[in-house]
Amino acid sequence: MSADADFVFNIVWTGSVFPYLRWFVESQIAHSGARFRFVANACPPDQIALLEDYAAAHDQVIDVVVVSTDTMITHGAALDLVRAQRDDGDWFCLIDSDIRASGPFVADFAAMLDAGAAGVTSGRGVWSTTDVVPEGHVGVNGEYFWSRDGYLFGSPHFAMYRRSALDEVFDRWEVGFGAGADLSEEVRGILAAAGHDYWLYDTGKVVNILLQEAGHELRHQEHPNLLHIGGMSHYLAPPDTASKGVVANMARVDHSTWNPARLEVAAFSAAVLMAACDGGPVPEIPDGLEPDIAGKLTMVRREILALVP
Repeated sequence: MSADADFVFNIVWTGSVFPYLRWFVESQIAHSGARFRFVANACPPDQIALLEDYAAAHDQVIDVVVVSTDTMITHGAALDLVRAQRDDGDWFCLIDSDIRASGPFVADFAAMLDAGAAGVTSGRGVWSTTDVVPEGHVGVNGEYFWSRDGYLFGSPHFAMYRRSALDEVFDRWEVGFGAGADLSEEVRGILAAAGHDYWLYDTGKVVNILLQEAGHELRHQEHPNLLHIGGMSHYLAPPDTASKGVVANMARVDHSTWNPARLEVAAFSAAVLMAACDGGPVPEIPDGLEPDIAGKLTMVRREILALVP
């Protein structure tokens, strides 16, 4: 059976979020024997220095790859660049920086790969009310893992792939994790014939479809030892002024397509995390919330305060 150390998880870092989200990655390292790679995407020089210092102090962080400096590229494009630059052997893996691990997790997913799956994904956000593409929706957003008829699109938040299967799909159809709206007529035809012709696709969705259309098995499994909050980076990255924080950043994010629950959980979680890290007053649960949202906020507040020293 494949061991934890056989896998390298690529973590894409954007902007200046590392001082806050590093504690989530600490938990991933603490509860696995896997190795990790830090992928810097539009991180300023001081943040790259922090990533490199952290890597030098942790044997499980094998290197730092800078894929973009001044311009933030998409999550999928960043993964495509690092995959082209690095060869980690039989597997290619990714994990979001805002996933907290509370216990071992790698072996359970490795067992699915050893049993023949070409890929396995996970990481439903705590705010998510459904991971099924809504009827009439024009795209496969990141939070949607399934079609209405049960077809698996997979998750862009946590994934472990058999490298040879990825190579087959990438080379055969000239696609990558960043494939979305700009697809060839051949690929569009395959997606349409499979009943999954959308206007746009989030990170890895096209690859996951083509893997299955090529005859490979893709699996999805939520894990009790993984908690994915999601969306905090938009609120954590400080603006180019002396002020920083949730309020200053909210105007910089296009929220028009976001689930309201995602906004509530992401904004509150970011505020709690910043307060815990910076030593400020930790926000309490706002009054007047729906019980479900209030329960989610209570849970993430508890988990973040338990996570940050």
